[in-house]
Amino acid sequence: MKSVVCLSYSRWSSDPERTQRLMGLLEDVSILYFELSVTDHASQCFFHPKEPGTKEPHPGVTVYRVPPIYYRKGGKRPLGEWTKKRALSFINAQLRRHRLRDGLLWCDTPLTAGWGERIPHRGMVYDCYRSWEQYPEELESQLAFDSDVVFAASDNLLEHVSPCNRNAVLLPYGVDYDLYAQAAESGVRTDPVLAGLPKPVFGYLGMIKPAMPLHPMLKAAKEHPDWSFVILGRVQRGHPEREELRRCKNVCVLGRREPDELPGCLAACDACFDLLHNDIADEDVVRDRIYAYFAAEKPVVCVYPRRYVPEFPDVIYGAHSAEEFSECCLRAANELGHRKKSIRAAYAKDADWKCRAEVMNRVLRDNGLL
Repeated sequence: MKSVVCLSYSRWSSDPERTQRLMGLLEDVSILYFELSVTDHASQCFFHPKEPGTKEPHPGVTVYRVPPIYYRKGGKRPLGEWTKKRALSFINAQLRRHRLRDGLLWCDTPLTAGWGERIPHRGMVYDCYRSWEQYPEELESQLAFDSDVVFAASDNLLEHVSPCNRNAVLLPYGVDYDLYAQAAESGVRTDPVLAGLPKPVFGYLGMIKPAMPLHPMLKAAKEHPDWSFVILGRVQRGHPEREELRRCKNVCVLGRREPDELPGCLAACDACFDLLHNDIADEDVVRDRIYAYFAAEKPVVCVYPRRYVPEFPDVIYGAHSAEEFSECCLRAANELGHRKKSIRAAYAKDADWKCRAEVMNRVLRDNGLL
């Protein structure tokens, strides 16, 4: 069995993000998954266990938490260089422990630029799934140049990395189609909390991060107190509109739900929405939640930057302002007919992670990496 060494920002959890999904789609491999963390607070670099815990969430997968790395804009700093060396030393110690010298090195952050020279491997992949404006551009350029294959999550990101690596391939986000398609089945049991809310119900799937502005949703909620907005996820601490969100009586934050609960939650929604906040480099990334909405056959409302022409304009109600968001919500809740539902379902089927796996594994095999 071949091995993969993954260096990722993502935490390996019960809510898989893109990197964990892709790792699970690799054929016949064992995985050493290293969770990276970055801080700009020097004190946090010295209060980490000397032996970070390990876990084995699935057979063939071992997860390590790497000691935090110090980084601040403005060039190299002695503490940053020391924490990088410490992280590399920890990773190599685990590789020696596993007697691994020829694994496929998979990186999803420019922070690991140049690490390929310090970590033994037989091939290297860079998964470019977002923009990294917080890091100097030369870091990502070096990582893309050093990699044997680059996967890009959108056309913009593909154009962004292609000058540094001709072997760049489009690999968009995917969806667990079978899971979310249950929301469209007639016998699905709807979530009792959502079923009791005044209709129409508009749902958002995922975590609300501080960078995501909520004012389009909050404005619509205040103007239409008879509507219900539901967030199927957590709102991270530090969000500037968190208090205002709490004061909205018709906005319900349910927190994290188990995967098998999500079909029932989406089934209770009349429409779903997304509040995009990406920068120009990755604004065309279609997140997995959009494909989940499609699989559930729900009308979808999205807020886009002014400059962006959205993908799937035939089945997404696209807004460019808070005012347009309210109008699009009304149109989505009153959508008639079944034609758009079937088109959404077809888009979701094409985006199933199994289809993404076929592309990924074929590219890796063709390049001799698997």
